[in-house]
Amino acid sequence: MHTDPRAPILVGAGQILQRLDSDIGALDPLDLMEQAARRAAGDARCRALLSRLDSIRVPKGLWPYANPAHALRDRLGAPGAETALSPISGNMVQRMISDGAREITAGVRDAVLIVGAEAERTKRQAKRAGRDLAWSDHQPTSPDRSFGETAPGVTREEIDVGVAQPAAIFSLYENAMRHARGESLEENRDRIARLWHRFAKVAESNPCAWTREAPSVETIRDETPDNRMISHPYTKRLCANMVVDLGAAVILCSAELAESLGVARDRWVFLQAATDCMATPPLSNRMDFLGVPALELAGGRALELSGRAPSEFDFVDLYSCFPAAVQVAAQTLGFSLDDPLTVTGGLAYAGAPLNSYVLHAIATMMDRLRAQPGTAGFVSSVGGTFDKHAFGIYSTEPSAAGFQYADLDTDAEKLPRRESMSGHDGIATVESYVLRYDKEAPSKTGLACLLDDGRRTWAKSENPAVLTKMLVRETCGRRARLRAGVLLGFED
Repeated sequence: MHTDPRAPILVGAGQILQRLDSDIGALDPLDLMEQAARRAAGDARCRALLSRLDSIRVPKGLWPYANPAHALRDRLGAPGAETALSPISGNMVQRMISDGAREITAGVRDAVLIVGAEAERTKRQAKRAGRDLAWSDHQPTSPDRSFGETAPGVTREEIDVGVAQPAAIFSLYENAMRHARGESLEENRDRIARLWHRFAKVAESNPCAWTREAPSVETIRDETPDNRMISHPYTKRLCANMVVDLGAAVILCSAELAESLGVARDRWVFLQAATDCMATPPLSNRMDFLGVPALELAGGRALELSGRAPSEFDFVDLYSCFPAAVQVAAQTLGFSLDDPLTVTGGLAYAGAPLNSYVLHAIATMMDRLRAQPGTAGFVSSVGGTFDKHAFGIYSTEPSAAGFQYADLDTDAEKLPRRESMSGHDGIATVESYVLRYDKEAPSKTGLACLLDDGRRTWAKSENPAVLTKMLVRETCGRRARLRAGVLLGFED
């Protein structure tokens, strides 16, 4: 098949893992980014790519740099490259890649580097030792381009009732889905622990994974001193692990530039199609906690653009910050939970360097696709409060239709929304809930409740007797007595 000279292709991927016994001598995040970028050029077998970069894009992290791309372009020998930074949101890596692909297709760009890294483990080692980290190159400049600030995904009331943190948000979905399936509390914990064990087994064979030895199902599921409960039913080992030192980079360029620089065809991976959607309403106004219509829109459109059914993908990586994210995406888009749904091992075991996990997913996907020419991969991304979504379709072969892109925000804004109200006095039905922990015991609950007229309201409680009973009895579906947004008790 003839390749369009302006076809956007990934030609290089680099990953780096740092695990030292001390923070002394450790590379900082900017150093990790530089090494990942150089590895990406080495992976393309074309060091000259670095000098041809015309954009360097970094997903924002937990580090203090105002404009890390500025330092990187000097280090990498690309002085004319645009510098760009994204806000913190797990969908931003794919969004920056998709934007680069559109610009390459239009002839605006020729070569784009997307690179990110974190050194959270080193940071915490230094803090425990009482040492200050002298991380390098604190550039005072602003990036040439910002990919925008993401809108707040939670309301003040949601923060007040304790449902605004990531583990809480996804356990809200987990508990609602469990009730809809008719599962018991224990059956649900068993099932999601088995799912995460399968992810951990993938990480065992991933040389770039943070955890290379898969915990048993019981070790993932059971609450212990080193596996505390975070938000029921999620123990620590069911949550993304951000205490890692990891970096990754990919280089995207036009087919004509790759050919002119002599990049071998066995290095090429085509971005065939991509979609974005960032228009999901706050938790209070979502229709339910069983699915995400914006995910269905953007993911479904990505599948449509690819011309493939879910079963026709050779490799899949569903964003896996928490089990609910994988389950919602799989059931919404038609992937089987019994199939391998990660190429890395997921954010709990491959590691979750905050905002740049998807770089690792795409870099690993590139390796898988190149090893089996003619195959195709599906990568999903999730950001914010399960309200931002991005999808990429990758293959060693170009699409007959060329690179295709769709932004689904306008369609998502037209979706139905549930009306909400605050401070209800009276009876309501519990739709779902969050049960947060402080050390070894539940400390508070936030409940999403439906009034008889269909509106949603929130309630909270810190009553130990109520919280303890919620650990052994299904709470969803119960009739609750509320006063000014506080749970007084249940009718049954």
